[in-house]
Amino acid sequence: MSELIESEVRIIESAKQVFIEKGFEKTKMQDIAEKAGITRTNLNYYFRTKENLFFSIADQIFESLIPRVTPILDEKNSTPKEVVYKMVDVYCDFLQENRTVPFFIISEINRNPQLILEFISNNEKIQTYFEKIKSIVLPKKENFNGNPLFDKSAVELVPLIYGLVFSPYLLSPIVNEIYEGDEDEIDRFFESHRENLKIILSKVFA
Repeated sequence: MSELIESEVRIIESAKQVFIEKGFEKTKMQDIAEKAGITRTNLNYYFRTKENLFFSIADQIFESLIPRVTPILDEKNSTPKEVVYKMVDVYCDFLQENRTVPFFIISEINRNPQLILEFISNNEKIQTYFEKIKSIVLPKKENFNGNPLFDKSAVELVPLIYGLVFSPYLLSPIVNEIYEGDEDEIDRFFESHRENLKIILSKVFA
């Protein structure tokens, strides 16, 4: 990895941590520079504005996730149930590799939802990704096994799935305390969560 790329990675990781701690609005570029161990001048060389840094982080998250999900969404012969199961595996793998991501996203959804919406609305890849998800899980009520929860609007399924996937990772500090930092036990917990999530979703899909 070149020195330039290493510096950008360090800055982005530092910015992510500061955004989680302080939120976008209260974060100053100087805070990020100090966290990254560089001068404000050097930080400006890589990222001129705080907005550029934020969007770089958000873009990095989605650019590392979407290529994993797109082949699943493009499968022609899979049932909605099979697609969702595979997506659960992809999301869980991704979140176990990137445990700060849920905190970054949720903190900014709460503090500055307009910033997140601006990023999503201006990103064609994300728009295409969401359209594919909706086309697979939303249109047919028969996909939901007569479940009364979705009788009025199957769109409720999307936030339900994301909520179930993300919640344990948002609680990871508590999980860490429960298992006293034992990484093997923590990994087993998240693997169990993955399988339990599939069991729950098997009750939803036909």
